[in-house]
Amino acid sequence: MDLNNNQHNSVNDSSGLADDQSRPELTTPSERIHQHHLPAQDTAQSQPRRRRHRKKGNNDTANQHGPIVHREPRQAAATNNQQQPVTDGQSSHRDKLTAAAHSSAELPQNDLPSEPPRSKRSQNHQQPRKQTAADTTNWRLRKLPNEPGTTQAPGSAMRAVTPAKPLHGSQSPAPRKVFAEHYPPKKVTALMDAGLLVRGVMRINPKNPTDAYVSLDESPSPLAQRKNPELQGYVVGNSSDIYICGKDSRNRAINNDVVAVKLLTRKAGRQLYKANRMGYDKRMDKITAQRRARLDRMADNVKNVNAEAASDDAAEPQTSNDSGARMPELFGVVVAIITPNADRVFVGTLSNRLPAHRDSRASDNIPLDMLQFKPLDPAVPLMLVPKDSVPEIPHHKDICAVRMELWPETSKYPMATYLKCLGQRGSVEIETELILEENGVSTEPFPPTVLRSLPKTPWKIPATELKSRTDLRTACIFTIDPPTARDLDDAVSCQLLPNGNVLIGVHIADVSFFVRPHTALDRMAKQRATTTYMVQRAYPMLPAVLCEDLCSLNPGVDRLAFSVMWEIEPESATVCSTWFGRTVISSACKLSYDDAQHVIDGGHLADSLACFEHTGVRVAPASQQRRSDIEASVLWFFRLSKIMRKRRFDEGALSLHSVRLSFDLDDNGQPIGCRTYDIKDSNRLIEEFMLLANMSVAARIEACFPDAALLRRHSPPLERRLDEVCRQLSHSGIDIDTQSAGAISRSIQDISDPAIRYTVEEMLISPMQRAAYFSTHAVADRNDYRHYALNAPLYTHFTSPIRRYADVVVHRTLEASLAVYGNHVAAEHPLLPPYFSPYFPQTAAAGSLTTSVNDARAVLIPKPEAIAGIAHQCNLRKDAAKKAQEASSTLFLVNYLTAAALRMDTPGVITQAIVTKVKENGISFVTPMFGVDGIIYMDRMADRKGQVVSTDGRKWKLNMWSVKPASVTLVWKAVPQPSTNPKASDSEHQLANMLSALVIDDTRHSVVDLGCNGTTETITQTLRIFDKISVCIIPETSPPSVTVKLAMPYINN
Repeated sequence: MDLNNNQHNSVNDSSGLADDQSRPELTTPSERIHQHHLPAQDTAQSQPRRRRHRKKGNNDTANQHGPIVHREPRQAAATNNQQQPVTDGQSSHRDKLTAAAHSSAELPQNDLPSEPPRSKRSQNHQQPRKQTAADTTNWRLRKLPNEPGTTQAPGSAMRAVTPAKPLHGSQSPAPRKVFAEHYPPKKVTALMDAGLLVRGVMRINPKNPTDAYVSLDESPSPLAQRKNPELQGYVVGNSSDIYICGKDSRNRAINNDVVAVKLLTRKAGRQLYKANRMGYDKRMDKITAQRRARLDRMADNVKNVNAEAASDDAAEPQTSNDSGARMPELFGVVVAIITPNADRVFVGTLSNRLPAHRDSRASDNIPLDMLQFKPLDPAVPLMLVPKDSVPEIPHHKDICAVRMELWPETSKYPMATYLKCLGQRGSVEIETELILEENGVSTEPFPPTVLRSLPKTPWKIPATELKSRTDLRTACIFTIDPPTARDLDDAVSCQLLPNGNVLIGVHIADVSFFVRPHTALDRMAKQRATTTYMVQRAYPMLPAVLCEDLCSLNPGVDRLAFSVMWEIEPESATVCSTWFGRTVISSACKLSYDDAQHVIDGGHLADSLACFEHTGVRVAPASQQRRSDIEASVLWFFRLSKIMRKRRFDEGALSLHSVRLSFDLDDNGQPIGCRTYDIKDSNRLIEEFMLLANMSVAARIEACFPDAALLRRHSPPLERRLDEVCRQLSHSGIDIDTQSAGAISRSIQDISDPAIRYTVEEMLISPMQRAAYFSTHAVADRNDYRHYALNAPLYTHFTSPIRRYADVVVHRTLEASLAVYGNHVAAEHPLLPPYFSPYFPQTAAAGSLTTSVNDARAVLIPKPEAIAGIAHQCNLRKDAAKKAQEASSTLFLVNYLTAAALRMDTPGVITQAIVTKVKENGISFVTPMFGVDGIIYMDRMADRKGQVVSTDGRKWKLNMWSVKPASVTLVWKAVPQPSTNPKASDSEHQLANMLSALVIDDTRHSVVDLGCNGTTETITQTLRIFDKISVCIIPETSPPSVTVKLAMPYINN
């Protein structure tokens, strides 16, 4: 098991005194630092007079100074904390971090009550304090019955650890443990085998960092379900996560750590939950009071008709995971970090101001040569950075990058190493670098060790590969990709058969031939796991010589591939037989989606399009017949894809699309155009056959290696969130059938209005969970392999190995299955037709049925536990890449809107929005033009004078509002406004005083001059779901974001 125990070892690395029994009195400061590492028993022996101060009744010392923790046997602990070897360059820095961590050991916990300062007399005559609810519910009081791997004396399973008292003379007190020690690896393994621990992935709520959750990444064993009845019937990805309450229970774990969790009884968990939520509820009460104060500061004539109801709703805490609405079902505590998140680099600000503490004395224990690092991500803890590791102290507004290092149990904050200063926020370059660092996207050039793993260029296919593969170079094969694509990893082919059927082929670049297991290139590809696409450039998973040349299926060159071919009956598009093989292909041409769409619309390939044809001996320019074959193939693909798509949705598939923006950039990389990305028939053409290839390969590798296949599953939506959306829609007369993905899809298709259909899809995206990779050995029930949105029993990723490491692993598994079982699986499988078409390539399939399963596994397939680790890494990197891509899109949208507003001399952009939700404290919306969504809160709908953004030159003042179920009524008063100089008014309210506004719609960018009619009128406006409103999008550059204001009156553009 890949358990990281560096945090454990770091406490003892620099001491070197563990085996000394006779110790001289420490007098120098450096020696006193080492005293922190002395075991409590040895310290007590050197000070026998301390026993005279103990009195009867002082056995509650542990409760007075800290929680009761489970202490390991001394011999086992010593074995686990052996000093780790470090290089000379690392030794001094690690020792400095360790010493600094111990010097801050006296910091009190946020989650534990702090003690007031005591006099010397009170220190010697302490009175036992009363036990609080927090003590009685402390998770460390729960005893694990008959824990294997422990050797404790009878009756001593739980021992109170008394913090060391101050030593006499010049000696310093031993460090107090702020967190419980992590279980050693052997103990974790033993307890997991015994069913007393479970493992999962940590997720911290960024809006309330004291709330955390652990999602199990493998099905609980039958023994674990017997030991913990709460886990009975647990389904990975479709059951309640384990709630981790408070930083103490999280025990130094951060986001995406794989952790070992001990479950709490429901009674203890609920008590701990209530105690921990008190602080969060107080913060929410403060926010509610601030909202009420803002409402009171608005104009006196702005009245809320049902203010009491609105206040009650505003008091309800709103969290990202809706945890405040109900009590969690499962509670637990982290006892060990099995696999720490590999991405330990964070961005934030550095300052000389050290963290504030309840106990003023605690700040004196923090070394003065430390800087405080405050991450931008609120889910990441504060860190301490040595000053001497920072070449120049940056400005307090500069964004810096650090790497989290040691976090022993004796330190409240982790130590960090300074990496670099990015600068102050605002420019596209700095914001892009910040996004990349924050999401762990590697931008460094590939190191020499990786480059040495690449083949030398010019490269050609070895003769041995040509003999062992099926030669398809003379077939009509071509690619369809975006016009700017350079990593062409998929191609297609189509051939009419004498029996009237069609032979369809999908050919994927054989990246696994170049990325061999256990090489430096393989380790780097696994670390990056995916290509990250930003607006202005891509950051590849593989070196350019592979992804743009040797692996890319460029036209007119020979390339290695994995091919999946089907014999398909054309009328119903039914698959009759399937073939898998390792092939050599030569692409005839590179079509863009526009080229394919032009052929679908009845046109022909442009004469300027380069096409080639392999004659069997050499590559030559394509004949007119080959061009005609390509056009006919495109039409066949389009015809079959329409049938396949219709059948897929009829059988229960679901597709939800959100707005995707595309930008036009100038020579300096600045956005000059913004538009939504349109899905064409040519996109769907390719999509259907890529989906079919992924499903076919998933069935193949699962049939051959049922316990070692890397698949992809999609869990059903979150039931409570889905029900909430459906209740909102029902108020508008739209009923959504949620029995299955197909039922939801049919409900959406029944909506005739395209704008309403789009809005419903946007609303239904929120309850949906993300798809995830998994290892088949980790999920016990095969029914849980399903992909909910595709309504597919088995699915994987096979078609993009140039940009996804998961596909490379799947290719290796497919190669192993070909070596053992040949091109066709003879065994019956419900998803693989038993019929073998005689029209498939007739090859000897070298290696078929000659390699044993064990040999194939040893060479090409990792162990099942290793596949689970690969799945976890691929999930993390895919989510991070998606987050980076979305942040990049937001950055360029903000810059585009800022430039547009500056050109028109307006502070914001007026556009259309659609209401998606109405609540007592605000309305939710989405803008179809830009894909911006959010909430306009009632207390922020108008400014302090009750005014909102005006689109016609008058002052629009909010007079009163009334909220009813699924609707809000707003009463407006419009007052004529004389023309004034916009530059003389406050920047936040410039639009309210202007006679023109920048209006952006689907067809034009223009300034609309709106005259003032010079009259005062009162308008009553009732808003419901799907109603259209005008909003003003005001871009903010630091950090990149948008502020959305309500605009009046509504402009129908």
